[in-house]
Amino acid sequence: MATTKKKTVQDVYQEKTEKLMNGVATWAAFYRSNPQRFVKDYLNINLKLFQKILIYMMMQSTHFLYCASRGSGKSWLTSLYCVVRCILYPGSKICVASYRKEQSLEIVQKIEEDFLKLHGWGSSNLWTEIQYISTSVNKPIVEFKNGSWIKCVVASDSARHNRANIIVIDEYRLVDKNVIDTVLRKFLSAPRQPGYLNKPEYKDMEERNCEIYMSSAWFKEHWAYRKLQSYFVNMLDDSKKYFCVGLPYQLAIKEGLLSREQVQDEMSEEDFDPISWRINFCSP
Repeated sequence: MATTKKKTVQDVYQEKTEKLMNGVATWAAFYRSNPQRFVKDYLNINLKLFQKILIYMMMQSTHFLYCASRGSGKSWLTSLYCVVRCILYPGSKICVASYRKEQSLEIVQKIEEDFLKLHGWGSSNLWTEIQYISTSVNKPIVEFKNGSWIKCVVASDSARHNRANIIVIDEYRLVDKNVIDTVLRKFLSAPRQPGYLNKPEYKDMEERNCEIYMSSAWFKEHWAYRKLQSYFVNMLDDSKKYFCVGLPYQLAIKEGLLSREQVQDEMSEEDFDPISWRINFCSP
C-alpha cells in the first residue's frame, strides 16, 4: 500500500502562500475589470450611475477626454480614478498637469480631504495603502506602498524631466497645445513594468500608457474642440481605446450635484451672459 508523504512545515507554508496569491490574482483581475465595484467594496464610496460608467471607461481606455459643466465633479472623479489605478496597478506613475500648479493640486487635496477622511472603513483601507502624502505647493505628491505615485506638475517647458505611465491634463484648453505635444506627452516614454513581463510567455503583453484630458466647454475655433472631434472619430474605431464624453449642467442638477434654484436665479438676472454660461455649464 502506498504511503502518503507527510507534509513539511515548508510545504504547508508554500501551499498557503499559493492559495493566497491565487486569491489576490482573482480579485485583482475582477476589480480591474469592475473598478466601480472596487470603489464600493474597498473604498466605501457610493457612486452615481454616470460616475460608475465614467470610471469604468477611464480604466478601460488609453485615451479619455472628459468635457463637462462646472459642478459636475470632474476633479473629484479624476482623483478617485488616480487612487484606484495606483492601488490596482502597482508601480503606476501618474502626473497631473495644469496651467497652474494650484489647480492640479486639487487632485491631491481631494484625496487628503475627502477619500482619506469621509468614508469610514474605506478611508482606513486607503490609509493602509499610502506611504506618504503632501499637499505642499512646492511638492504635491501621493506615494503608495506598492510603488505607485501621483505627482502634480505645471504644464510648462520646465516640466520636461518628468516621466509617467499616465498623464492627466486638467482644464486642458488653458494649456498651450505645443506644451502638450512636446512636453507632457513625452512623459510617456515607458509603460509600467509589472513582474510578469520577465516571463517569456508574457513578454509581449506590455500595457499601454494613458492620456486623460479634462475641461469645461470652449469656443469651436479653439484647438481643444478639434481635439474632442479627433477623439470622437477614434472612439468609433473598435481597434482603438479612445473615449470622449460631454456632460451638460442638466445632468449635474438631476444627480443633485448642482442646485436647480441657484441655476434658475442666475439665469434670471438681467446681466446674465449666455455665452459665458454655455462655456462653463454646457457641453460641446
